Amino acid sequence: MSFLSVPISARQYLRDGTHAEHVRLNRHPLLSGITRPGYEPASYQAVLTAYFHFYREIEMAIDRALAAGLSSFTYDARRKLPWIASDLAHFGIPDPEAAICLPGSPVVQLGFADEGELLGALYTIEGSSLGGQVISRHLAEQHGLTASTGARFFHGYGERTMPFWGEFEQFMNAALEHDAARQRALAAAKSTFAMMESVLDEYVVRNQSPSSP
Repeated sequence: MSFLSVPISARQYLRDGTHAEHVRLNRHPLLSGITRPGYEPASYQAVLTAYFHFYREIEMAIDRALAAGLSSFTYDARRKLPWIASDLAHFGIPDPEAAICLPGSPVVQLGFADEGELLGALYTIEGSSLGGQVISRHLAEQHGLTASTGARFFHGYGERTMPFWGEFEQFMNAALEHDAARQRALAAAKSTFAMMESVLDEYVVRNQSPSSP
């Protein structure tokens, strides 16, 4: 008797391929306690500052890729940088470009050669929005942080999270039908996880006070 193998979706392919990177990021010193009662405000502000610089670079790269016609995916309603800037302003950090807020090393400039690489990066940050819903609930329950009081980024799409994710997943599954495209997407997703972790690393020793993210 023979059995036909059922091809896995692009989402499952990327999820399986980035499992180790996802686990390692969740265990990062600045993120591992974010859902716990004793999480320090300085650590939270350091995360926001790191994410500001990470998302600024990745969203500029997304804009360049879409402007070059690499994909028909629409990103405008998904921009996260303004959310992070709003959260930082809530904590009295109106200028994340100030010298005291900059990472010790320049953030690596990203570039995508094709749609597979672009979607691999998008998979990483759009997937993070799913996990952000769990974090958002803990921030509200334990620290009183809401979408209007310092947790706009983790609130993300709110009630629209699943529809937004479903839209992206459908687009991704259709675009990444071939092995070569999936492999490029996976490599880009891994690189995006590594970049996020690297930027967070820059702030591990700089989170001792709200004025020193």
